Amino acid sequence: MFYLRQPSPARIEAVLAAARGLPFSYPEVGATRSLTPAGYPTNHHRLRLGTGRSRFRAAVHALRGWAMYRLPWTALHPPGAPVEAGTTVATVIHHLGFWSVNPCRVVYVEEGEAGGVARFSFALGTVAGHAERGEERFTLEWRREDDAVSFEIFAFAAAEHPLAWLGYPYTRLLQGRFGRQALEAVRRAAEQGPHA
Repeated sequence: MFYLRQPSPARIEAVLAAARGLPFSYPEVGATRSLTPAGYPTNHHRLRLGTGRSRFRAAVHALRGWAMYRLPWTALHPPGAPVEAGTTVATVIHHLGFWSVNPCRVVYVEEGEAGGVARFSFALGTVAGHAERGEERFTLEWRREDDAVSFEIFAFAAAEHPLAWLGYPYTRLLQGRFGRQALEAVRRAAEQGPHA
């Protein structure tokens, strides 16, 4: 959904209310767990956040608080939504002088430790009404071997809305910009700790 003015919380909530009953807008739901489906451009970003269990815990707290969307040009509605499979949210983006409201749903949440690596990961999938179709995974890892904590964003997405098709090169630039800035937003939040 595209708007010439910043949409009100009531308007965003109306988009969300309609989206909650809709299915995912792409058939490869859950594909970010393994291979990328054919026919989709991808984005992949990774950043080392520091070391140690406390940094990992702070980063998990930041990710559960949607820190990656706390950018000057993006927001998440509702901001306190639980990171649980089935939760429907809207990403609100301000770009090129207009606003877009894009409904998404949490596809899966995975948390645990195996092979000396603690991991927290979840994916958002697009719902009808989103400008694109696809899935984005956010993953935190703490490797016991070198004590390193890292944050990775991986997404596959294709244009869905006619305006997204028309502005496809710009859309790709925005995807890359989001990936880089989201990494930094989570890094800053993790450095401040879980009570920041």
